[in-house]
Amino acid sequence: MIKTLLQKIGAGALILLVPALAWAQDKARWTLPEAPTSVARDMYDLHTVVLIVCLVVFVGVFGAMFYSVVKHRRSAGDKAAHFHQNTTVEILWTVIPFFILIGMAWPAIQSVLAMRDSAAPDMTIKVSGYR
Repeated sequence: MIKTLLQKIGAGALILLVPALAWAQDKARWTLPEAPTSVARDMYDLHTVVLIVCLVVFVGVFGAMFYSVVKHRRSAGDKAAHFHQNTTVEILWTVIPFFILIGMAWPAIQSVLAMRDSAAPDMTIKVSGYR
């Protein structure tokens, strides 16, 4: 019986592992291409940081939501509390996203300013149009 259970667990792990290996081989399709310049590397790093911040916020918010739904359900015997105008909570849910946005905006602004700097270009292209 234990041997059968271990075989089923092994088969389940293998079923979950094979798509992960296939995804690792095909990863280039899911991410940005290799960055040839310093500005492109900055964009890639910015993309990665913003993606990680969004993922952390997503996991935190939905984790708290699912925890609250499961922990405080009516079938567990909890009753809804009635409270209004909690100034501390309102300040926190305003200030925390503000700092998260500032933390993501600062590197984005630095990257945009680095792209705008054309003091020492490697190449100059002159384009003329005629009607």
